[in-house]
Amino acid sequence: MNDIKPLPFRVKLCFGIGAVGEAIYFAIFIGFITIFYNQAIGLSNYLIGIATMLAVATDAVTDPFIGMLSDHHRSRLGRRHPFLWAAPIPLAISIFAIFNPPDALIGNEMGLFAWLAVWTILSRAFVTLFNVPHLALGAELSKQPHERSQLFSANAIFTYLAASGFGFVAWTMFQGERVRASDGAMVPGQLDPAAYTPLVLVVCAVVLTTVFICALGTQDYGRNLAQPTGPKTRLSITFFMKALLRTLKNRNNLILLGGYFFFMIASGIYDKMNVFISTYLWQLEPNQIRLFPLVGVVAGLLGATLSPLLMKKFDRKPVMLCALFGVCLFAQLAVDLRLLGLFPENNDPMLLPALLANGAGFVFSIGMASVAIMSMIGDIIDENELVTGLREEGLYYSARAIFGKGSYSVATLFAGFMLDFYVRLPEAAIPGELEQDVLTRLAITAGPIMGATTLISIAIYSLYSLNRNRHAEIIEAIEVRKAEIHLGNKAIENIQQL
Repeated sequence: MNDIKPLPFRVKLCFGIGAVGEAIYFAIFIGFITIFYNQAIGLSNYLIGIATMLAVATDAVTDPFIGMLSDHHRSRLGRRHPFLWAAPIPLAISIFAIFNPPDALIGNEMGLFAWLAVWTILSRAFVTLFNVPHLALGAELSKQPHERSQLFSANAIFTYLAASGFGFVAWTMFQGERVRASDGAMVPGQLDPAAYTPLVLVVCAVVLTTVFICALGTQDYGRNLAQPTGPKTRLSITFFMKALLRTLKNRNNLILLGGYFFFMIASGIYDKMNVFISTYLWQLEPNQIRLFPLVGVVAGLLGATLSPLLMKKFDRKPVMLCALFGVCLFAQLAVDLRLLGLFPENNDPMLLPALLANGAGFVFSIGMASVAIMSMIGDIIDENELVTGLREEGLYYSARAIFGKGSYSVATLFAGFMLDFYVRLPEAAIPGELEQDVLTRLAITAGPIMGATTLISIAIYSLYSLNRNRHAEIIEAIEVRKAEIHLGNKAIENIQQL
């Protein structure tokens, strides 16, 4: 059977390359959107948070729509590939627009807010157009647990290669102080809006290239995968809601969704605060910040590569829980130690090595956890097939996206309000000139407050119960049922021929 034949290396490679476009988009958006709009061109943090929340709320509609549309789509290209081919060009256009608001809007808060909100909504919709079918494709390319882990390991490896490579290039471009045109101040490159245009053009080119490579390299296998049979399903709002609610009936999927909800709350706060922590708390220069992606790519690759091997030996759950504990620890360790007065001061030569070591532990843990969790979702989809007889990869990955994006949007809005009304970070701030009280409040938000939600996430994830033995039984039962259906169809054909 097609689904038990080993996948060629080129298919795994091209599937993994597809992660680059998405990773680059989120790297520039998460890493720089807040500091660009707030510190470089003067939009309030809470308005940035609202714009992001509106975009993610829109994802709550587009994610299940695209997921279920790809589940039920029929074409000569297969279920998933029409979406992969359609996404990259509009995505590149929207990325460019986000970081190039018209000059007439500078100084007009509501105008900037509307520009950011509209283009962020569009950009995330185009990411969904690729991302959900891409993840669904990974789950259906192979049902073999180890091979499925390898596919998502390739996905994670290219994610970290892309994010780390982007980070190094971005911070290299920002090296050296610049004269900011708006106020004439000498500022680091990341605080000068003129420094972003060449970076954005590079991002757009990479997005176009890598997504097209993924679509082309997996097209033959995607075309040969099973497509929906029977009458064409009428996709309505009622159908969407019933289908989404059906995913919650699977206990293990409900656990993964609950854990992911709280994990993404922590992630939203971390992502919003990270560039401010580097710039103002640690007072790092761009030529120092660019070292973190280099350390991160080694650590992330190691984590993503080891994850399938460790899961093969120890099963998915223990690997996932150990990795998530590492994420929880390293995400807040340095900041918490600074609050306690136990971390090197900013003029200490040990500061940068300590931060790099902490960052390596964080990215290593993320690499392990992401491969484990994505593989677990594939196993749950097999469990769903045994119960319902349906392959609904798009539905399950879109349900996960809704939970994650919903909590992430709330977290980024919360972080925006914290920056404006608790931390009280001034606009156009200069590193080294902030009051200590502001820095302390910034550290409290990025450390203990963020870290609390990761502990809740780990507690929920620990309830997961689908182990390798049960999954093997599920696969065997599915194959037996398919064989019985095949024999039944052959018997009907023989009778009809008599």
